[in-house]
Amino acid sequence: MGVKHYKSIFNNEQELLKAIIDIHLDGKDIELDPMYFTGNFYKNGINFPKYKFDINPRILGVQKADAGSLPLPAESIQNVIIDPPFLFGIHGKAKEYYTSRTMGIFKNFNELKQCYSNIVKEAYRYLKPKGIMIFKCQDYTDSKTTMVHCFVKDIAELQGFYAKDIAILVKPNKITNPNTKQRHLRKIHSYFWIFQKMSAR
Repeated sequence: MGVKHYKSIFNNEQELLKAIIDIHLDGKDIELDPMYFTGNFYKNGINFPKYKFDINPRILGVQKADAGSLPLPAESIQNVIIDPPFLFGIHGKAKEYYTSRTMGIFKNFNELKQCYSNIVKEAYRYLKPKGIMIFKCQDYTDSKTTMVHCFVKDIAELQGFYAKDIAILVKPNKITNPNTKQRHLRKIHSYFWIFQKMSAR
């Protein structure tokens, strides 16, 4: 039987994570999830991480902590997965809808940038040399499109990470308003960046 090869685009999140674990974690489990929320990653063969944190824990066994400041020693973690909120600046009924279904909404892009920067800087601190950071993100279109995944790559590389790989998860979103004119392509995909800790720049 030949060696299994993976493509970069998936329509199942667990299959995507299995590919990342196989290729980039040498088959080892995800060690840390600092934005655990309800733990939706961990099913269908994806084992629970050893360390689980959330700023507002919803599940027993998850410790309370801010992902930008974790109670972990420097260079103590081999790998981490980060899944922060990606929405910002939503108003009215749309805000009510998303707030009830997600971890939160940033007031604006500057608030998102500050949060992401803090998380990436902290990950560089606690990751071991050559450690892996898996960062899930998504581009966002409101009145204009913000290429969030490009910003994530920029801040990670500035901190000292190497953009080792990227996987794309495609999940068609059925929520549409037939009464509005479409001005942007609907974003039905998210990105899983795989960064490796290198020397600081």
